[in-house]
Amino acid sequence: MAALCCAMAMNATTYTSHLKVTINGTSAEQDQVPVEVVEDDATYTLTLKNFVLVVEGIPMPVGNIEVAGVKGIDQFGYTTIMFNSPIAITPGDDPNYDFWMGPDLGEVPLDMVARFTDDALSANIDINLALLGQVIGVQLFGVVPAAKEGDVNRDGEVNIADVNRIIEIILSD
Repeated sequence: MAALCCAMAMNATTYTSHLKVTINGTSAEQDQVPVEVVEDDATYTLTLKNFVLVVEGIPMPVGNIEVAGVKGIDQFGYTTIMFNSPIAITPGDDPNYDFWMGPDLGEVPLDMVARFTDDALSANIDINLALLGQVIGVQLFGVVPAAKEGDVNRDGEVNIADVNRIIEIILSD
């Protein structure tokens, strides 16, 4: 019975994201990067699992980046989570890679703001690696694969009702 209650309280959404990583002004971009957000009683966990940075066609396996236990703020039709604390990057489990460099970095300072709905995600993450003299900026823009672009009110159609919902959001501020 307790397991059933816990399962009902948790809600997981996987977004298919476009990822842009900027390191000291040089950028690399990837598509089809899965990002999972799990909600458990208004507390959120955002996970970028098996993250592999591809720079000029060369893969650099980083590992699992997870921000856990963050309270969400619901406003304007989306949820915002903010996190600013060191994290440890854990090794990935993708069998294509034998070595993950993230765990060797120890705890890294991570500053993140993420906004999401049931259908879309936007996140900005800054990692300041002072020891390496690098500031890494990560931007994620994702959607749930079945979501319709522009369906703000999530009624399955893109129409004037979506425009009205946007106006309501703007005027409610």
